[in-house]
Amino acid sequence: MYNFSHRSTVDRSMAHHPEDRDPGTESTASPGPRATTRIVQVLRILADHPQGATLTELADLSATPKTSLLALLRALTHAHYLTHDGGKYALGVEAFKLGAAIVAQRRFPEIARPVMERLALEAGETILIGQLASDRPSMVYVMSAQSRNAIRFIAGIGERRELFSSSGGRVLLAAMSEAQQTEYFRTAELRAHTSATRTQKRELKALLKEVAETGVAATVEQSSADVVGFAAPIRDESGAVIAALVMGTPVSRGVPGMERFKALIARGAAEVSALLGYAGPSTLAFSKPVA
Repeated sequence: MYNFSHRSTVDRSMAHHPEDRDPGTESTASPGPRATTRIVQVLRILADHPQGATLTELADLSATPKTSLLALLRALTHAHYLTHDGGKYALGVEAFKLGAAIVAQRRFPEIARPVMERLALEAGETILIGQLASDRPSMVYVMSAQSRNAIRFIAGIGERRELFSSSGGRVLLAAMSEAQQTEYFRTAELRAHTSATRTQKRELKALLKEVAETGVAATVEQSSADVVGFAAPIRDESGAVIAALVMGTPVSRGVPGMERFKALIARGAAEVSALLGYAGPSTLAFSKPVA
């Protein structure tokens, strides 16, 4: 992800600079090689400012001299990547076409694989993606990146976990509406999988509230003995939770590394969500199940 300094609020009290004029009658200058990163930077800034920005504002936000930036803006306007009206630049039709083409190439969960593999190496643990199954209220694993440790958590693609007892399942359950959660607890068989499995509805509902507030679920020997699970929500561009990023560890590593693993899984889920177009905080809004 590029990290451009574009978060500053545009000061609406700024007067238009004399150079903030319609470039339509000006000769179109071609940007040089140094302008490559500036092109991406300008497009990213304007994506965050749909109301548009003046030359002076763009120069301030991008820390670029106006004289250098003006030629670039003229070239982008000429190519219809930008529009220029009333002294302000905004994204043009070609920029939207480019964005649509990029989004069309995205495939979930494949888009998450590089993040998962990097996280599996950094954590030294198995990373999985779980989605809500369509046939019954349970979580099904749809992708994995295996740990290289000899002693590791292993789960196959297509394996299921109960929502109430698994870390990923709790993330998906916490994303449901109150009515959906009520229906789940009315019909679900809350069967203990280990001697540590929590099955009391009141306790589970309190845990789900905590997951919704913190964005991370952690379980110790709830679905399987000697397994600690960590999970965080993966969101689409609307903020809806479409899956859970899950980490499975042996108790011997999971319990001592509890806080570190929580932070790693939260960061990984945020990275995948960003790849899907999610750009800000949201409540745990639930999305449709996987087929």
